[in-house]
Amino acid sequence: MNGSRINIEEVTAPEVIKAARMRAEQGCRNAEWLERHWADLLPRARGKFIAVAGGEGMVAETVEAAWNWIDENHCNDGGAFVQYVPSVQGPRIYANRRHLAYLR
Repeated sequence: MNGSRINIEEVTAPEVIKAARMRAEQGCRNAEWLERHWADLLPRARGKFIAVAGGEGMVAETVEAAWNWIDENHCNDGGAFVQYVPSVQGPRIYANRRHLAYLR
């Protein structure tokens, strides 16, 4: 292997568990927002990045611009995400290792 190590820890602190659940709920709400508004973002989002946070979406030219928009407008949304939208429509093979979504 490449020397990578994985540490697994049991988390029992109620405040940590509550924060993790809140981030997961925010992420679900943002994913649901994207699902409902996907058609509104296409085709102008093709070949660009979509930032989703706080029940809003934004199309950006770069991943950095997308995260900057999130930082400036929804810095408290732990479920925010940025997703690249391929420039061509059609079938895709997901066997490669490139990033399809960018999380922090």
